Amino acid sequence: MSDEWVRIAAPATTSNIGAGFDVFGLAFNEPCDIIEGRKIESGIRITSIEGPGAEMIPYDPEKNSVTIALAEVLKRTNADFGVEVKITKGIRPGSGMGSSGASSAGGAYLGHVLTGEKLSLTEVIMCAAAAEGYTSGTMHADNVAPCVLGGFTIIRSYEPFEVLRVEPPKNLGLVVALPDVVVMTADSRAVLPEHVKIKDLVYHVGHATSLVYAMMTGDLSLIGRAVGDVVFEPARAKLVPHLKEAEKAAMAHGAIVSFLGGSGPCVMSFYDKDTHKGDVIAEAVKKVYNENGLKCDVWVTDCGAGCRRL
Repeated sequence: MSDEWVRIAAPATTSNIGAGFDVFGLAFNEPCDIIEGRKIESGIRITSIEGPGAEMIPYDPEKNSVTIALAEVLKRTNADFGVEVKITKGIRPGSGMGSSGASSAGGAYLGHVLTGEKLSLTEVIMCAAAAEGYTSGTMHADNVAPCVLGGFTIIRSYEPFEVLRVEPPKNLGLVVALPDVVVMTADSRAVLPEHVKIKDLVYHVGHATSLVYAMMTGDLSLIGRAVGDVVFEPARAKLVPHLKEAEKAAMAHGAIVSFLGGSGPCVMSFYDKDTHKGDVIAEAVKKVYNENGLKCDVWVTDCGAGCRRL
């Protein structure tokens, strides 16, 4: 039994992206979780959890999304070994930056590498999505799909499961602002409406299809116009203080669009790297929160390539 440690980087992601609730996802270049594992005779055990929010994460392998996803891969491949796991969080839980998705995808991808990459990447995503179902109460793949595949992803269908990948425009820059507020996915889903008006459905279909077209053609102006949400962000806005102020500040300093990232509280902004500076947008959003007595972490980053072995 080899005792070589395998290290996987699993990036942060944003989901929903305007009208694409539970459908669209986008991988960041950074930050990342680092999931490490090595083969052992049997069983799965977690020996280390470090990083932001580590105290919130269980060591029980049946309750940890990393090891739930890993176990699913081992089961599907009929693996005859166990795994020792170490977790270093780079993505704070309750951030809206796909923290649980990175854990799930990282665990599944670790299992994929350790078992000789016998599964398709779609199957790896499904294993990760099963773990997401445990942590949020509903199986969804809008974070784990881009985390595994990288780029901009579209969940065409859950039954049967099918995911599509689009390479984002090279000049699309990302600014991620994370105020010192925690919004857990289960809580953010609890505030969503059960019914949607037909006019809102029409709005979402138009904006979602336009965003896919804009991503494929590299039309950043259209990306800015196509990221719109009249259902989910309005329902969640009360969970994120100063959201609209932060979005307005980003837009005033060069963002093509600014919106609630995933389930929040992170505030996402897109900008054109050829014409504007992400640092300026990041500082403008950070200032909104600092002036209201809240710490705010910011990242100026790019679209990422997904899970990778280090």
